[in-house]
Amino acid sequence: MSDSQNGHRFGDERIVDWLNQSREWKYPKDAPYHPRSDKHGAAQCQYFVEDLMYESDAIEEAAQAGEIVFAEDYDVGDPRGLGWNVDLVIGPPSGDVQAPLEGGMTKDTPSEVWLAADAKSIITEHQKARRNRQRDINSFADIMHTHHEQALTCGILLLNIADQFDSPTRDPDDITDHPHIERIIEEIVDLFDSIDRAEGEMSANLDGAGVIVVDHTNLVDDIGETELVTDPPAPQKGDRVHYRTFVSQMADWFDDRFL
Repeated sequence: MSDSQNGHRFGDERIVDWLNQSREWKYPKDAPYHPRSDKHGAAQCQYFVEDLMYESDAIEEAAQAGEIVFAEDYDVGDPRGLGWNVDLVIGPPSGDVQAPLEGGMTKDTPSEVWLAADAKSIITEHQKARRNRQRDINSFADIMHTHHEQALTCGILLLNIADQFDSPTRDPDDITDHPHIERIIEEIVDLFDSIDRAEGEMSANLDGAGVIVVDHTNLVDDIGETELVTDPPAPQKGDRVHYRTFVSQMADWFDDRFL
């Protein structure tokens, strides 16, 4: 039976729905995605939590029993120094929690971090952003393991393959063109695939990364449906940076290490 027939839709499909909301915007600044907003990252993390529960009966049972909880915008260390504001953490609760009445995982502060996820995106100006995102994810894994040695660390990267984008942070109508975008996306996918991995062992390295490629434009005169890109240069099923392969691997390692 397919996932959709089971009633579950993975986060790679759902973030496309999120980007497609309110398609009748009048200006790019009205679009759901804004580079200085954390809303898209928060949505992606929520989908990831639900995907982990779908992949693992043990995670689902622990969540429904109130034995694990999640928190967003979680400070590890001092963010002004050797610290990080983490998009998502999962771990055992600090005290008794009310288990969700309709399934899901309770939002609460964990007593320790068992999994930490950072959600990043490169929607426009890819050449400038790619190395910044790589440095971000490497620093994130290193800082997390400094404070929580046993934690699984992972990153989720949303990549835009549209050849034009009108960034709300630039001057009006200063539209960014992305020439050779397919080659650039392929290079970014390879870059994130090349990041050293812990491979299920406890180390300072990243444990996993999932890359989602979308075709998303916000040009007012050329608004079309945002689409999930599944053909190359997007990662292919079985690639370790393919989103659903990544989710399955993280669920397995979470089970093995903590449950």
